[in-house]
Amino acid sequence: MPTVTLHAAHPTSLADPALAALLRACAEETAEHHGITAPGVVVHDDHIELTADVPQAILLAIAAEVRRATGRWHRQKHGIALWRGE
Repeated sequence: MPTVTLHAAHPTSLADPALAALLRACAEETAEHHGITAPGVVVHDDHIELTADVPQAILLAIAAEVRRATGRWHRQKHGIALWRGE
């Protein structure tokens, strides 16, 4: 089963349970919007893993949307990047 990992900009960026819930909700909503099964989401303090029984390209597209949407929100709210490389 394919897995995609997104790395946080800082070692404990994703440690907040409310942020972890937001990331899960974003991944689920993105998948639902495209009519596919929601990926499994595991949030660690410094990265998030998305896993689903879908083609790698589709999972990558979901991860890209999660990164885009949550990264923009986080930068507007906190003034700093959420994801590595932003």
